[in-house]
Amino acid sequence: MRINERVVALNQKPANPNGRYVLYWMQMFKRTHANHSLIWAIRKANELKLPLVVYEGLKYYYPWASDRIHTFILEGVEEKRREFEKVGIRYLFYLQQDAGSPTNTVAKLAREAALVVTDDFPCFIIPEHNRRVAERAEIAVHAVDSNGVIPMSKFGKEEYAAYTIRPKIAKLLDKYLVPIAEETVDRTSLGIDIDDSFETSVTADNISELVAGCDIDHSVSPSDRYHGGTTNGRKRLDAFVRDILCNYNEARSKPDRDGSSRLSAYLHFGFLSPVEIALAARESDATQESKNAFLEELIVRRELSYNMTRHNPRYDSLDALPSWVHRTMREHASDERGHIYSLEQLEAADTHDELWNACQREMVRTGEMHNYVRMLWGKNVIAWSPSYETAFETLVHLNNKYCLDGRNPNSYAGILWCFGKHDRPWFDRPVFGTIRYMASHSTGRKFDSRRYIDWTKTL
Repeated sequence: MRINERVVALNQKPANPNGRYVLYWMQMFKRTHANHSLIWAIRKANELKLPLVVYEGLKYYYPWASDRIHTFILEGVEEKRREFEKVGIRYLFYLQQDAGSPTNTVAKLAREAALVVTDDFPCFIIPEHNRRVAERAEIAVHAVDSNGVIPMSKFGKEEYAAYTIRPKIAKLLDKYLVPIAEETVDRTSLGIDIDDSFETSVTADNISELVAGCDIDHSVSPSDRYHGGTTNGRKRLDAFVRDILCNYNEARSKPDRDGSSRLSAYLHFGFLSPVEIALAARESDATQESKNAFLEELIVRRELSYNMTRHNPRYDSLDALPSWVHRTMREHASDERGHIYSLEQLEAADTHDELWNACQREMVRTGEMHNYVRMLWGKNVIAWSPSYETAFETLVHLNNKYCLDGRNPNSYAGILWCFGKHDRPWFDRPVFGTIRYMASHSTGRKFDSRRYIDWTKTL
């Protein structure tokens, strides 16, 4: 049941009249500011004249769990604890390291809660998390959308492409692209008597030790270029607005230079609000052309991907593609491939294509890949795979394993775009049919590809 444009009641159960606090289960919006989930939780706590408790947990067995992802998340814990303490909110963080660690921690905290508020994120493991908790809880569970500038509920169906959602966003933008008013709790929860036996103490000094003790993939090392947390996200945002945005319309397509925002990981993990980023860009001294180019990507393209994962239950498969793509893939499924590489060869950046290898190296070694070459990276995997299904599975695996911004609506939409999603038919050619084709030799001529290739070898 929808409560308002950002809030959904996940079950029909009442609030617990004997609850001692409201529980905000923080999953994806890992920030203390411009967070609609947190604001709603504060509002409900004040209405019920109760304190608010914030809980965030990190399991060891989520898909693609690794040192890289764990470290990035843990790097934002200590600062959240400090910020919540300043405003009188008890914040518990729990790192479940292995099969012997305590379980059902959300359920334990919910037993003494009046109601549960959590994050409404439209893909990966979060929808199933929310479904299970709402089903098992004896109290009301509310999910709140703080994903984008425009509430996802404003688009009642899956949009076909950017050109269909763009005018709808334009009509709503003045209403929603405004600073988000923060709210404060009336009652502190800082001394509350609560079961915190499973709480994990996280500091900057013990992160590597904690991660080493987790039963996760230790082969994917932490990024030495990108570090988690709102403070680090804002440092990158400030540098982007100050030094890069002024020339963004041209620089964004130059992987050989620092010309893109590099903010996607901070958006994915919720360390930064898209509203904060959009306002900073809009109010900058950059040219209107550069502002428009960046806001098109941040709002129109990004929210198109969230719209897809919200309304298309098959967003994580080729079934999400339009009928013209399925038709052309059937017609070209048996086309001879010039090269076929195994997953192991691709993962090791061991192909004949120097530019593609450079893209793969950047992703494996830093946790990000420049957006301009990311599409080329995906297109070539299609060309080098024995089937479209194999190509899709390979792209999802590599992207979600190594990219800090993987497992996100943008990831799935970007991979599907390589197959024709949110695009139109082009000229017919082998393997691709009428799916848009990209080639390394032509793409590489549009920037200093040799410089980019050489740079990735130094990482």
